[in-house]
Amino acid sequence: MTSHPRILLSLIVAVIVIGLGSLAVWRSLGRSYWVPPPASTFLIKLSSPLDVTSPTDLGQGESNYLGNPAKVPTVYDIDGQGNTASTVDYLHSLGAHVICYVPVGEWTPYMYDANNPLWDALKGQTFRTTDRWLDTNPQGPHYQALITLMTDEFQMCRNKGFDAIQPDGIDEAEGYGVRFDGAPLTVPEVNQYLEQLTNIAHSLGLSIAQLNYVDQSAVLVNYFDFAIVESCFTDHTCADVTPYTAAKKAVFEIEYTANPSAFCAPAAAAGRVAARYDPSLDGKLRIPCS
Repeated sequence: MTSHPRILLSLIVAVIVIGLGSLAVWRSLGRSYWVPPPASTFLIKLSSPLDVTSPTDLGQGESNYLGNPAKVPTVYDIDGQGNTASTVDYLHSLGAHVICYVPVGEWTPYMYDANNPLWDALKGQTFRTTDRWLDTNPQGPHYQALITLMTDEFQMCRNKGFDAIQPDGIDEAEGYGVRFDGAPLTVPEVNQYLEQLTNIAHSLGLSIAQLNYVDQSAVLVNYFDFAIVESCFTDHTCADVTPYTAAKKAVFEIEYTANPSAFCAPAAAAGRVAARYDPSLDGKLRIPCS
C-alpha cells in the first residue's frame, strides 16, 4: 500500500503544529530549568561534604519509619562550596538532581568568595562567633554589590552542575537584618530581595527553594519553585506551606525532634515529603517517611 502525497503532507504538517504547540506550552510554563516533582524523595546533608562511597550519605539501604525499605533519594541537598563538581556529577549518574546550599542572609567565612572585599560594606551584626548578618535592603547604598556577589554565588553552583538553589537565611533576615539607617528591615523589603534572588537563579537555569519564612508562602509561591521547611510539625506551621502543595509544587519537610509516627501520616496526606534528621544535618540520622 502506497501513501498518497497529500495525506503524507498533511501528516507532516500536523506533526509540526503539534510540536510547535508543545513548545509553546513548555515556554509558557517557564520550565527552562529543572523543578522537583512533588513526589520526589529527598536527602539533605550540610555539615560536611557528601561521601559518595558511603551508603549512609547516599541514603541507600535505609528503612522508612515503618521499618520497610525506604525509597532511594532522587533529590540531594548539599553545601555548594563544600562539595565538588565530581560529587554532583556522580549524583547525576545515579539519576538524581542536586540542590546547592547557599547563604543569602548572612556572610560566613566558609562561603564561596568569602574574602571578596565587596562583602565588607554589607556585613552587620556578628552571630555564631564568626558569621555576620548581611544588609539585604534593596534601598541600601551597597545593594547592587550584594546582587553581584549573590549572582557569583549562584554561578558557582551552576558551574559545578547543580540543578537548584537552597538560599539560607531568608527567614532570619527580617528579624536580624537592618538598613544602614538602623531601622529593621520590613517584610516588603525582605520579599523584594528574595524575588530578585529567584530572578537570578532562573536566569542561570536553576530552580530555587523558599526555605522556611512560611508565613510569606502565599506571596512567595509565585516566585519560588518549591519549598523546604524545618520543624513545621513541631512549630504547628505546616499549614502555612499549603500554597505550595495547592500549586502542585514540592515541599520537603525536615523534622528534628518530632516522632515520625506522629508527622509522617499528616505530611503524606498533605502532599509533603518528610523525614526526621539530626539537627546538625551530618548525615548520621535520617528516618524518611517513605
